[in-house]
Amino acid sequence: MPKMFGFSRRKMKLGRLKSHQGDSLHAPRSPVRPVKRLSQSNGENLIATSVSGRIDELECQYSSGTSDYNGPVFDHTDNWTVISTEGDRPAPRFSHAAAMIGSKMVVVGGDSGHHLLDDTRILSLDKLTWALASPKIYLSPSGRSSKIPACKGHCLVPWRKTIILVGGKTEPSSERVSVWSFDVETECWSRLEAKGEIPSARSGHTVTRAGQHLFLFGGENSKGKKLNDLHMFDLKSSTWLPLRYKGTGPSSRSNHVAALHEDRNLFIFGGHSKSKTLNDLYSLDFETMVWSRIKTRGIHPSPRAGCCGALCGNKWYISGGGSKKKRHAETIVLDVVRFEWSECVTPPGSSITSNKGFSMVFTVSARQSCSCCFWRKQKRTI
Repeated sequence: MPKMFGFSRRKMKLGRLKSHQGDSLHAPRSPVRPVKRLSQSNGENLIATSVSGRIDELECQYSSGTSDYNGPVFDHTDNWTVISTEGDRPAPRFSHAAAMIGSKMVVVGGDSGHHLLDDTRILSLDKLTWALASPKIYLSPSGRSSKIPACKGHCLVPWRKTIILVGGKTEPSSERVSVWSFDVETECWSRLEAKGEIPSARSGHTVTRAGQHLFLFGGENSKGKKLNDLHMFDLKSSTWLPLRYKGTGPSSRSNHVAALHEDRNLFIFGGHSKSKTLNDLYSLDFETMVWSRIKTRGIHPSPRAGCCGALCGNKWYISGGGSKKKRHAETIVLDVVRFEWSECVTPPGSSITSNKGFSMVFTVSARQSCSCCFWRKQKRTI
């Protein structure tokens, strides 16, 4: 059976949002706008992030003194610990995706080791209980069935009261990236009828969100070709829009990690290129629309792909992954303001974090500053 693991930090302060004013008359134009601050009753400005690493004012829900959820308190070990869960537990899997909506973690698809999966599982962090979302099939306006295909290597991003699924290797396959929406309250999937310059189908890409816009980067196509293209999707109009940017961006890669800090800077780290595993770090500034390779301080992370990450304020936590030669069990942290790497957890080599293809989410509760949870397939050989 798969396991849930949690990592909690005591009295962690989340970063503050800063407003950035860009000159909209200069090209290339920033595709996003500054987001509003969140306020606690004591006036403290807080932000929350999803698995994609974006700022998410709706999922945090800290305004007016209201916390995200009142779930159980995990041990303050500053390390990964096993979390006991009940209910209809998911089957073992890898290369799935997860995202948070309020106190619920939604897990979709993945690879069982024998076939691709198409199920949707929901974990209530209030009760630590799993449930299988009831499959509801209905026709979209175009007459197509709204049942998600079996998939792996896809991305999940929270938006309002829905989870957005983007891309992935699917059965049956498709030529273009598909976008699906899952309503957590009705437990219904619907396919968005996308318009514009729809990207080619891919898996192992990343998707981050700023407001109503999604940003897709990289991945690999059905023939295994690595990609480094950048696309923007407007959720309100269901339209893929072109992006203009300057500078030399990341090389073609898949199974990297991405984070969006303060809805301004998109970070890309690691991944697999055509011939090697990477450990480089790039940033795209949405105010100037310029790519930059970042010079960092602190420890020097080993090349890794298949890891997962979660942004907590100014700290980007990255766990797991590896290369053909080595797996990495440590959890490393990048301060995205100071551009400084450090290592916060060094478990034994047999730890859960020495694997690839698991998922991580970040959440906030009334009784803890933050915790990260993830789960994976046991006894998997990669």
